[in-house]
Amino acid sequence: MSVGHASGHGDQAHAHLPRGLGLALAIVLGFAALTAGVVAWRAQVLSGHAVEAFTLSTQAVNDANTLASEAERSISGDRQLFIEYQNALQAGNATQAASILAMMSTATRRAVGWWEVQPSAVRPRTPFASGNPDWNAPGKVVDAQAATARADAEVESARENLTRSHRLEFIAALLTVAFLAGGLSGVFESRGARLALISVSGSVLGLCILGAAFFW
Repeated sequence: MSVGHASGHGDQAHAHLPRGLGLALAIVLGFAALTAGVVAWRAQVLSGHAVEAFTLSTQAVNDANTLASEAERSISGDRQLFIEYQNALQAGNATQAASILAMMSTATRRAVGWWEVQPSAVRPRTPFASGNPDWNAPGKVVDAQAATARADAEVESARENLTRSHRLEFIAALLTVAFLAGGLSGVFESRGARLALISVSGSVLGLCILGAAFFW
């Protein structure tokens, strides 16, 4: 009876922490679990933002390429038609000149019309000059450059969000140290050892909370 009774008390000592330490451990582990959940959620949100930014970047690059191609085709085609138009006028073939003019887009015809009414002293060599308000090709070039700038900004945003997400995931993984130290505290009989492990658990939790706040 005495041996069994002593054994029972020994098992009880191993199974239970003093009330104060047990309460502290419960608080630490509870906050650790809450922090791990919130940090993991935030990491997922940032990862989603990164994917969205990469998608928008790809779309912006496609837009920039399309606009650049349109601008190049517009400039090349308009210049060729203008050369043929000028040749027809110089040859005195008004009918052919009118036919070529009709082949131009409305904006290009306006650009040619603006060019033709300018005084010869200030008139550009061709209608396709940046000073011509009716020539739309420069606008397309500017739009292409703006789309490229948007793509660069989205890529930078995606990289930043992805970096923050990875760091928060690391913090969530680091919280396992808090759980491990807290769990080991019940193994030792020494109050000092238990207190040290609970302190380690709390310290890791505190550092993780600070890190999560910094990379939030």
